[in-house]
Amino acid sequence: MTDNSKALSPLEALKGGFRRACVRRLVGDEEGAITVLKDEIPKLVVGWAKTTNLDASEKKARLKELFDDESSRADELATAFDLFAGRFERRVADLVTEEIKKACRRVENVADSLEKLKDEVAQIPVALPEREIVENIPEPIAEEKSELEIEEVTEQVAIEENNQLLEPKTGQTNKNPDDQKDLTGDDESIIDEKIEELDEPIGMGLKFDEIEEMIDEVLSMKN
Repeated sequence: MTDNSKALSPLEALKGGFRRACVRRLVGDEEGAITVLKDEIPKLVVGWAKTTNLDASEKKARLKELFDDESSRADELATAFDLFAGRFERRVADLVTEEIKKACRRVENVADSLEKLKDEVAQIPVALPEREIVENIPEPIAEEKSELEIEEVTEQVAIEENNQLLEPKTGQTNKNPDDQKDLTGDDESIIDEKIEELDEPIGMGLKFDEIEEMIDEVLSMKN
């Protein structure tokens, strides 16, 4: 009951009207601020003026005081919101940057693994030709051929298999290190640009001078 009566009191209603006008002006809603000043404030001023015994000059001074209080409060709220928004954007940017770095490290690990695999594969063909030659060369041929001919066949088979195993892996591993560096540089520059593009306040605060003439007209009509 107390809260409802307080919200409906002429003084609180007038302060609320001033606050709405100031906030809408600050957020860039010029039409909304004008609508409040044109349609709501005059009625609220008249309603409040009927509840006080102050003369015209004192009423105007009191209205200016009320308006300045609500305008300052709106400015403080806008400043606090801008600070919060800026910190939030920077926090998000930091998190995104960290995730990108983690992804880059994983790509680097994959590249290192491929490089190690290439080195291991390069060593495998050394033992294969001797085993295959022993299995595939018939004994009569081994007896007929000289030791020099067997060595030539062994070297040729080793070269062919070594080339087949190494060519696909070499093409793949050469790409990763450079691609990784480009990815890291591009993403970090994008994050830096986003951090620099924090939103600035949109509108300007409402001043009592802008509504002083309207207040004078309303008070003169009341008198």
